Amino acid sequence: MNSERTLPYLLLAPLIVLLFSVTLFPFLWNFYVSMHDLKTTNLQTGAPFVGLANYFKLFRDPTFLHSLKVSTYFVLGSMVGQFGLGLLLALILHYHPGPARFFRVIFVVPWILSALIIGYSWIWMYNYRFGLINSLLRLVGLKPIHWLNDIKMALWALVIANIWRGTPFTMLFLEAALKTIPSEPYEAAKVDGATSWQSFRYITLPLLRPAIAINLILVTMWTFNLFDTILVMTRGGPANATLTTAMYMYKSAFEYGLLGYGSAITIVMLLINGILAVLYFKTIGRQA
Repeated sequence: MNSERTLPYLLLAPLIVLLFSVTLFPFLWNFYVSMHDLKTTNLQTGAPFVGLANYFKLFRDPTFLHSLKVSTYFVLGSMVGQFGLGLLLALILHYHPGPARFFRVIFVVPWILSALIIGYSWIWMYNYRFGLINSLLRLVGLKPIHWLNDIKMALWALVIANIWRGTPFTMLFLEAALKTIPSEPYEAAKVDGATSWQSFRYITLPLLRPAIAINLILVTMWTFNLFDTILVMTRGGPANATLTTAMYMYKSAFEYGLLGYGSAITIVMLLINGILAVLYFKTIGRQA
C-alpha cells in the first residue's frame, strides 16, 4: 500500500528536480545576486550585501525608466502590427483554402528563421545606399532614410522587423481558431440577409475574442523579452533610442559589469512577465 502511494512521487521526482534546476533555482540565484553589489571587479574579493538598494536605485534610474518607455512603444507597435496583419492573413487563408497550403509555407518562413539571420537581413534592407527599402523610396521619388541611425526612426524600424518576424505566429494561431467556429451561425446570418461585414463583426470577432486575447498576451510577453534581434541590429542605439528593458539588462550586466544591478532588472522583468502570465491563465480559464 505504501509503495503504491510513494511510486507516483518517485516517478515525478526527476521532473520536479529538472523544473527546479531550470526555473526556480535560476530565479532564486538571480534574486540573491540582486541583493548584493556584485560587479565583475569584485567577483573574487566578494560583493557586499546591499539588500533592496539595487531595486530602489532602479526606479530612480532615468535610463531604466526610459527603457520601460521604449519597451512599451516597441510592444504596442509590434502587437498592433502583428495582430492586424496576422488576422488579415488568417482570414485570407481560411476563406481561400485552395492556395492556402502553398502560401502558408511561405508566410511561416520568417517565424522559423534565426534572430541572427533576421537581424542581418533587415540591416541590409535598411542600408542607406543599397538597401531594398531605400531603393523603393528612390523609385517613387522620395528621399532615402537613415533607418537605423535616425533617433526618430530606429525604433520603428525594429518594430517593422519584429512584425515581419512575429506575424506568422498570429496568423497560424487565429487561423486555427477560425476553424473551430461552427458554420451554423453564418448560415443563419445569411438567411437573415446579413452582409459579409456584419457576419464578421457580429459572429467572427466575438467568437474569436478568447483566442485574440491569448494571442495578444503571448505576443506582449515575447516582444517585451525580445533581445537577440535588437542586439544584432542596433544594440540599443542610436542614443538609447532602441534601448528596451531587456537590452538594458544585458548592457548593465555584461557590458558595464554591474551583475547585481543587472540581476535586479531581471527580477523586475520576471515580475512583469508573471503579471502577464496571470492574465494569460485567467483568459484561458474564462475560455474553458
